Amino acid sequence: MAIGLWERRRSMASGTDISGRTGISVEEFGYLSGGPGRAAEVAVVRLLEAGLLRISREGVVSAVSATSQGAATPLEAYALGAARTGRMLGELIKSTAGSGALDALKQHLVDRGLLISPGRRKAWGFVRFLCVVAAVGAIAAVGLVDLNAGIAILVVVLALAVRWVAGRMRRPVRRAGRREERKVVVMSNDRVGIVAQHGLTGRIGNFPNMYYVWEMLGIVPSAGATLRRGKHARNRNGSDGGTMYGSSCNSCSSGCGSNSGCGSSSDSSSSCSSGSSCGSSCGGGGGGD
Repeated sequence: MAIGLWERRRSMASGTDISGRTGISVEEFGYLSGGPGRAAEVAVVRLLEAGLLRISREGVVSAVSATSQGAATPLEAYALGAARTGRMLGELIKSTAGSGALDALKQHLVDRGLLISPGRRKAWGFVRFLCVVAAVGAIAAVGLVDLNAGIAILVVVLALAVRWVAGRMRRPVRRAGRREERKVVVMSNDRVGIVAQHGLTGRIGNFPNMYYVWEMLGIVPSAGATLRRGKHARNRNGSDGGTMYGSSCNSCSSGCGSNSGCGSSSDSSSSCSSGSSCGSSCGGGGGGD
């Protein structure tokens, strides 16, 4: 029984379970929802929530310890190591997204059949290119070699149809991955899960009480200003998960150490739990250890 309890605690600490669902980690969910940058955001935010990283009032993220102890995944271990010298939040996330640990996570998802392999994606891209060549060639052949207009139209229609199919087949996330993503239900108190689903620059809540996720977490504006918009990352409800934010910030992120919740929306996912990571992880200065 003691071993079983330890395993459950280790699972919760590592993010193996997200909102009570087993079989997909929060980093994997983040990758399926928004790509490598989203997975990197998940790793960094999990470390902030655990108090292993801190953000200074100037927006510099630094590791609390000189070791990687406390990191639950290779991606978290990389982020901890990269933050030892102190980095702005956006720079740390970018570095983590381009790390070997992230490549290993991607390969793991490919091996599980949740992501398309780079070779297969490239092959379908070449098919799309050939379809364009075929369509243009058919149109040109009408004037150059007196190709029958009806045949040319048929070739163009077939080429466009195949190109559409190839476009769907080269999507990074495979059908199995989309199924796994849809099965996840993020609870309102799952702060890291909210980051995985929406991204730090995603917006939550109901109009006019809408907040960026980084604001909900209590991240200081100087750090939030370093975040970049994701490339066409969209949530399951179709809203933009990487909307660029304005320069003004709400009181939820007015400064480090704010423990008050946003308390702004009837949407359950927008409520902030008290004692945000900003209060627990900012502490001292941020230039380095």
